[in-house]
Parts: sequence; structure tokens; C-alpha cells
Amino acid sequence: MWPINERVKIYRQQILKLRREFTRLEEQRSQCNPVEQAKFSHKIVDICLRMDQIEAALWRINRQMVQEINQLRTEIVSSLNQFNHWRKRMREMDKSFLVNFVRPGFILQQAHHQRKFLEEAYQHLRQAILTGQVNSLHELESEINKALHHADHAYETDQRSFEDQVIKEKNLWEIAKNLDPQQIVEQDDEVQILRAFKKIVLPATHPDTSDTPVETFLTVKEVYENGDFLLMEAYIAQYRGAINIDEASDVLDVQRELEGLIQSYHRLSGRLDRKLNALKKELTPEELEDPQKVTQLLNEQRDELRKLIQVETEKILVLRNQIEELVQLFLDIHRKEHDGQ
Repeated sequence: MWPINERVKIYRQQILKLRREFTRLEEQRSQCNPVEQAKFSHKIVDICLRMDQIEAALWRINRQMVQEINQLRTEIVSSLNQFNHWRKRMREMDKSFLVNFVRPGFILQQAHHQRKFLEEAYQHLRQAILTGQVNSLHELESEINKALHHADHAYETDQRSFEDQVIKEKNLWEIAKNLDPQQIVEQDDEVQILRAFKKIVLPATHPDTSDTPVETFLTVKEVYENGDFLLMEAYIAQYRGAINIDEASDVLDVQRELEGLIQSYHRLSGRLDRKLNALKKELTPEELEDPQKVTQLLNEQRDELRKLIQVETEKILVLRNQIEELVQLFLDIHRKEHDGQ
């Protein structure tokens, strides 16, 4: 038994040949008188029966192709849903990482630098007082104010630039569009995809024209704005719906359309699977298997960092008080010197 594509090729050739033969006999019969026309009837009937048989066989293949296309569509929609699920999960983890680790980590780092600065400032000013390098109370108060002002403003907990730097350096959970480079497609294909996306997907998901949840529309809108043609194709397959065939149409036209569609869906399914697998590679086994455990660990890290921040904050307050009390040390030393005179 021939492979399906070989059988289809042969069926096409046979149908086209029989149609040409049918047309030729019809033309010949039309040129004959009624008596002679009868001799063409048997041949024409035989050709029609043969065409019916072959077309019936091709329709059976067409139905098989429709089943395969719809199965591929189901797999594409499943992969698309998984991709969106894990991309959303990654972004949630990314946000959780920033909130529970990066930001408090940065605050702790700044608090540590501030404490070290104040320790050094305290030791420097105290030594200057004890060695007589401070000539007046006004000079001391000026130096104290400079030190405290620097500590307050040089170590502000504005973590935005730090977040960007950390994410860039560690390459943490990159956004999905950078995980799998888009395969090169012809510009004409992109135009067709974009046209179909606007015609099929946007009306089916827009709040003004559908009952689709807003979250779905926002995801679709992001795909559109990012120009992600692979995900656009997947959405087109989803919202185009299951494929049905009109058996009143020409069998060859239907077969050609299905052949193009099945090839397109096979390519789309493969490319989407690769994109999904690339996305999953960016997730650890724990994130895939037990995301709640990862969230719990991040929360525990956050609590531990908060404790460390509290310790540093208490040390900073003590140091600030000690620096301000240097005024009293200066006054005590000068009073003793004055009394000694």
C-alpha cells in the first residue's frame, strides 16, 4: 500500500486525466448526431463511475487529514496554554524574587555601607577631638552634620538601578520573547499572519467584541505589540476553530487546501514545542514541580534579610547617637583644660 502522499498524487493524476477524458468525449458527442451520440454513453458512464470511486477514496483521505489537522490544533492550543502559564509563572517568580530578595538585599547592602561609613566617621572625629585637631565647637558640629548628611543621602534605598544591574548580570528569568529567537519567515508570510491575526484573533478576544476575559486579551495584545509571529500563528489556529470540510466542494481544491494547512500546522506545532521547551529550561526543577516551595524559600529569605536589616538599623542608630555625643566629649575635654589652667 502506497504512503498517503503518494496515493494522493496518483489519485490527483487519475482524476485530472479522467476529467480531461470526460471533457473530450462530451465535446465529441456534442458534434455527433443523436444516433451516433449513443455510442459515447457507455464510455462516459464508465468514466463517471471511475471518477466517483477515486474521488470517494480521496475524500476519505481528506477526512483523515481533517482529523490530523484538528488533533494538531488541539496540541498547538495546549502548548500555547502551557507557554502562557509558565511565562506568567516566570514573571510572578521574577516579581517575587525582586520583592523578597533583590530589594531587601539592596536595602541591607546600603545599610551595611552606611554603618561602615558611620563607624569610620565616628572613629575619625573622635580621634581628631582627642588629638586636638578640632579647633572649635562650630567646626565639630559642621563635621558632624556633614557626616550624618552624607550617611542619609549617599546610601538611600533606591533599588531601581540595582535591580536592573542584578537582573542583567545574572540573566534571571528572561522574558519569553528572548528565550527562543524567531525563525526567519518571509515578509509576505508575516503580512498574512498579521492580517489573519487582526481578522480572527483580535475580534474574538477584544472586550468590545467578545466575552473573553480581559486577562486573555491583554496577553494577546502583548503578543501583537511584541510582533511575536509564532505565537500569533498559534492564536490564529486556536481562534480559527476546528476545521470542517464541505464535501459539496471540488475534492481536489479541498485536498490542496488541507495539504497546505496540515504542513503549516506541523511546522507550527514543532516550533511552538521548541519555544515551550526553551522556556522550561529557564526554570529549575523545583519551580516546575513545586513552585509553592520556591515561593516559601523566597519568603524565608525575605524574613531573614529583614532581621539582618533590623540589626544594621539598630547599629546605625547607636552610631548616630555616638557621633552626636562627640559634642559632649569635645566640651568635657575643653572644660577640663580650662579648669586645669
